[in-house]
Amino acid sequence: MRITRDLLLSTAKDTVRRYTFGAHDLVCAYVTGSLILEDPLLGGTTDIDLVYVHAIEAPIKREIIPVAEDFHLDIAHLHESIFSQHRELRTNPWIGSFLCHYPIPLFVSGHWFEYTQAGVFAQFYQPSNIIQRVNPFAENARSGWMALQTTEDQFNSSTLSSYLNVLRNAANSISCLTSVPLTNRRFLIDFPSRSEDLKMPGLAGGLVDLIVPEEPIEPDWDVWLADWRTDFKILQNRKNVPLRFINGRMAYYEKAIQGLKDTNQEAALWILLWTWTDITAILSEGREDSLPFRDFCQVLMLGEGHFADRISALDAYLDKVEDTIARWRDLNGA
Repeated sequence: MRITRDLLLSTAKDTVRRYTFGAHDLVCAYVTGSLILEDPLLGGTTDIDLVYVHAIEAPIKREIIPVAEDFHLDIAHLHESIFSQHRELRTNPWIGSFLCHYPIPLFVSGHWFEYTQAGVFAQFYQPSNIIQRVNPFAENARSGWMALQTTEDQFNSSTLSSYLNVLRNAANSISCLTSVPLTNRRFLIDFPSRSEDLKMPGLAGGLVDLIVPEEPIEPDWDVWLADWRTDFKILQNRKNVPLRFINGRMAYYEKAIQGLKDTNQEAALWILLWTWTDITAILSEGREDSLPFRDFCQVLMLGEGHFADRISALDAYLDKVEDTIARWRDLNGA
């Protein structure tokens, strides 16, 4: 089947239409995420990000529904009260940002969407609101780094997951100065342009330096992906598998890695690194990480013997991020 943006939008519309046939609590449904892009596919796969706004509390907050091997629905269920305070949404980096970032409404009760979006968008790009969206990411990045000080000699998948989360927060603090937060699959695809927007391209290169060795490497993609695939499948036997790793999501990550590995090695490595790290952290609760994962980390110089140096380099990188935010604040009077 040939996947096109029109097909994906048609699927989204049909999904919303079917929901409204049997339920009358929907206030609004809109599309956000990759589907607003001209080319939403990555490695031939994508998801359809839908936001359902309900008049009553929904029984679940998020659900992922497979549609075909190469795309699925990712539906967030929110109560309309979340959207009642426009001032608060202007400082919300996730709901507020994506509400103002070209969403596509598919169902609206009355003029709810137009009224809500206009109310939030009115002062969304005021410097004082931008800096309030940025600050939590920057603060969480620094507090995450401080927490790592006590674990630098205790490297494992859990500490590496914390390290990668610091990177996410640091990059998002920069990204939100000019745009919306970064998504995990497109993290190192989109971050360079966000850094360029601030005339700070070195921030993108500096972040890449924190996950790869100084010397170029020859990735052993076949072996790495085979071991990653094995762990992904083992995870499916666990109870309460996180939604991001349910069985239907394996192709979503793997095909993105395959599609990027020859053209954007760092972006492919990022997807493999964070997914495998989080999967291993779940599987390794109470026991040692698997040897294939530890070997992978050693190749990237992220394992034992290197982690303390990585945390030190991360400190220097956060200094640059914080300096960039401080300069932006001064220039814009925030």
